[in-house]
Amino acid sequence: MLRKEDRPTYATAVWDTFRAKHQPGRLTMSSAEFQVVSRWMDRGLSLPVVLRAMDEFTGKARRLEAMEGPVERAFAYWRNCMGAL
Repeated sequence: MLRKEDRPTYATAVWDTFRAKHQPGRLTMSSAEFQVVSRWMDRGLSLPVVLRAMDEFTGKARRLEAMEGPVERAFAYWRNCMGAL
C-alpha cells in the first residue's frame, strides 16, 4: 500500500508524465482525473508500471481517463509476471 506521504509525489509524477506527452498546456488535473490517479494509488498500482503504460500509449489523449485501459492492462501483465516468479 502506498504511504500517505508518498501520494503527492505519485500524483505529481503521473500528471507531469501525462502533460509532457499529451497536454503540455494544461496546468491542473480535473477532479475526475484525480479520482483516476487516486484509484491507482488506493489499489497499489506501482508507479513505474503506471508511467511506463502512459509512455507507451500511442496517439494523443485529451484527458487522463484515456490512460485507464492501458494502465489496467499493464498492471494485469505485471501482476501475472510477478505471480510466475
